[in-house]
Amino acid sequence: MVAGGGWWGWPQALSETMVRALHIGVAVAPGLVWLGFFALLEREDEGGRRVAFLLWIITAALYLVTVQPLLARVFQLDAWLFMGWWADILADFLIVAPLEMLLVYLILRYGVYPGETMRRLVDGPLFGVASALGAAAIVSLIAVWPNALFTPDDVLVAGERALGYAALGGWLGYALARNRFSRTPGYYLPGVFLLVVSLHALFYALVRGAHALAFAAPLYSGLVTAAILALLSFALLAWRVRKRNRAFLNMAARVEIAQERERPPSLLGDVLQMADARAFEGARTPPPPPPTSPTPPREEDELASLKRSWEALIAEQEEKP
Repeated sequence: MVAGGGWWGWPQALSETMVRALHIGVAVAPGLVWLGFFALLEREDEGGRRVAFLLWIITAALYLVTVQPLLARVFQLDAWLFMGWWADILADFLIVAPLEMLLVYLILRYGVYPGETMRRLVDGPLFGVASALGAAAIVSLIAVWPNALFTPDDVLVAGERALGYAALGGWLGYALARNRFSRTPGYYLPGVFLLVVSLHALFYALVRGAHALAFAAPLYSGLVTAAILALLSFALLAWRVRKRNRAFLNMAARVEIAQERERPPSLLGDVLQMADARAFEGARTPPPPPPTSPTPPREEDELASLKRSWEALIAEQEEKP
């Protein structure tokens, strides 16, 4: 609605106070939208929602009191803009990107990394986006604040910066979360930081290149370029998170199997297993058949033998002459 009003020209009749309010609105709107999305995504995690909001606020405040004075007064960044496009890219790579990404990294490193707030790998990118959008809010506000009128360019500039910083902050958060939940080499975090700084310079070089072609491209070509690059970055980041989660589950399954194999035998378990085996064998063995005839007593056998011997003796005496 705000962008549509800017195109139709009605903000030109607004007072200076209303124009400033609109500038602040377009600068902080991306961060508020992300915090709302985060609240819907983590409905049951009240602590996580509070931490994301604090990261956004703290990053914006620290950027305003630390990074911005360094860029404006110490490095005098405005003087670089008149040297050509190559000086703009060089200043972004050597000065702007390292200072801005270092601020986001330090806030994540000492804000959520040591505690129990970061419980999953996906929490790193979520908190990283929230922190980076705090820096993007101040950068966008500084870019649109000098304008006396509210124009569509203000909305486009805020959108471009929000998309770029959100994508870069997500990678910093992912690197910290992976470093916490898995074993990484010592050069991993410095390497990711250097990669994010390079992507920062490349990202906005491409966006400025799209603006340079404004005579042959639509006015919103820079925003479209930023959206495409951010979507590619988020898609790659989601794939990495899913791959690492799958690898973690596979490793946990292998560890559980190894523990089962190395578990010492239990005496009670062996006794129960033997009892079950005997009961099973007893159930399978049929009972012995009953005897066919009773066995005569032993006394009757002796009398019969004595009787036969006596009869044989009598028969022998009768046969003698």
